[in-house]
Amino acid sequence: MVAVPYKTIQQQTSISDSSEQYFLFDHSGLSSALDVVVDEEQRVKQVRVAVTRKIKDLGRAGKAREAVQQLAEMARLGVQPDSMLGTALIDACARSGHMQMAQAAFEELFDSLLEPDDVTFSVLVRGYGETEPPQWLAISGLLSMMSRKYEVQPSTATFNALLEICARTKDSERGCEVIERMQRAGVLPDELTFEAVKNRKALRAHLKRVYDL
Repeated sequence: MVAVPYKTIQQQTSISDSSEQYFLFDHSGLSSALDVVVDEEQRVKQVRVAVTRKIKDLGRAGKAREAVQQLAEMARLGVQPDSMLGTALIDACARSGHMQMAQAAFEELFDSLLEPDDVTFSVLVRGYGETEPPQWLAISGLLSMMSRKYEVQPSTATFNALLEICARTKDSERGCEVIERMQRAGVLPDELTFEAVKNRKALRAHLKRVYDL
């Protein structure tokens, strides 16, 4: 048995009492409580992994509404989403062509509950870029919000998404501007960058020239 000052418990639980008392804790009871905490953390992790996988599968199948329903199912299990799951949900909506739903999911999950990263924004950029025509105004707003509100800087993934849009729509002028902006930001191209521009000679040449490759 170990004695713990009552003031310590008071600070942690907001119990009010002016007397100097002591609570007695049994080591075995404390150990059991810690086991419960560990078990709960494992349960939460397993639920998140399973739901994230399910949402990705539904996204690939074009079932955005069913993907959103998974969030409600998870809430009934008492588990909150994490950023990876939130991004997977946005991707599922975007893949299905439901950008209003994707934007609504972003605003609901990331405005206050979660912290977005560059992958989250890349998913949104790619989604808006796959509409006909690409929604460049929305994309520009995302890039501005990304740095100003969330202090997230565009990464190679973000620029690759932009270049994919430019290559698909044969917008070489905008694509060259993206490459120059990428270079000014100190972001290096990767294999996916070259993959994005492989079918556009002007973009390939400009990428090599800007990066002296």
